[in-house]
Amino acid sequence: MQNTINKPQQITFDITDRCQMKCVTCNKWKISAGDVISKELTTDEWKKVLSDLRNWLGEGFWFCFSGGEPFLRQDIFELAEYAHSLGIKVASMTNGFSISHLYKKIVESPIESLNFSLNSITNPVIHDTSRGREGSFEKLLDAIMQIKKLKDEKHSNIGLNIATILFPENIDEAIPLVEFVTRNKLNGIMFQLLDDAESFQAYCVRTSSKTSTYTMPKELRLKYKTMAKRAVEVIDRLIEMKQAGHSIYNSLEQLEAMKIFFNNPDDILKSITCDVGSTNYAIDPYGDVRLCFNMDAVGNIRENKPEEIWENAKSVECRQLTKSCKMYCRMLNCNFKHNFANFNKSFLERCSNKLNKILCGLK
Repeated sequence: MQNTINKPQQITFDITDRCQMKCVTCNKWKISAGDVISKELTTDEWKKVLSDLRNWLGEGFWFCFSGGEPFLRQDIFELAEYAHSLGIKVASMTNGFSISHLYKKIVESPIESLNFSLNSITNPVIHDTSRGREGSFEKLLDAIMQIKKLKDEKHSNIGLNIATILFPENIDEAIPLVEFVTRNKLNGIMFQLLDDAESFQAYCVRTSSKTSTYTMPKELRLKYKTMAKRAVEVIDRLIEMKQAGHSIYNSLEQLEAMKIFFNNPDDILKSITCDVGSTNYAIDPYGDVRLCFNMDAVGNIRENKPEEIWENAKSVECRQLTKSCKMYCRMLNCNFKHNFANFNKSFLERCSNKLNKILCGLK
């Protein structure tokens, strides 16, 4: 047992698999809500988790409500209040589709950061198509603007952010989205690379991926190839905008690494050693704990305390498996900021020089 392992830095509560969207980037929506509600952790069980985490990690740490769509849980505000009473900071995310009756409650809640999942701003069809629900853009935009208005009126400190997945159809939306954030004085925007949709299965039916023998699907690799040239041009512009003061949360290092990834995704596997098993701690709707969402659960919060799970034999095995992992999720925002400490900086420089030559038509 590794008693010297650091405590987790990123805590996620995936409080429900339920979602109203039918996103092409995720498969969670394929489950039936009626089949899972009774299996989810109860309000009291989530409160016990919060109390146990507070006793283990101390006060002041952050966790994020995720899902599914977190606001489908009617007790989310009660849980946020309880976390706040323990000195725990709360973040959440939302698709904005059915929260119009909650705007005031959100602004007045102790939720300190709220991420809106928005994939386009100049073309509603792009967002609606990616989310699989007509009218989702209109509802989300209303949520953003109305919550921002209430925030200003009530002098609330809630942080309002945009989260965008980059894919071929919306790559030219990235720059207008940054301008939208700046123009409307939102707190910031973060860009996420498109990942394998099979990685985002509902936890109630999820099986672990064979991470050491994983091969990127041909369709996904083709999407990266299709958008590569334009993506590199857009990312270069995003770097300029970030340096000019626009609030883009992705680090300059991550943006540069994205350019390398688009040129050749496999280069990233050679240069970043995944360390997610030593930083992340995610609890799913049914109490299972995962250090990596693509690997098996390492314990269940209904049976053991958080720190016991963090240090058990399955967690040790999970950390070992990350060393042979062949998946590309190390580029995702939840992983990259931790994994970049392991990034081969000389490799980054060599790949940047190689990329510049390719773009200039040199060999």
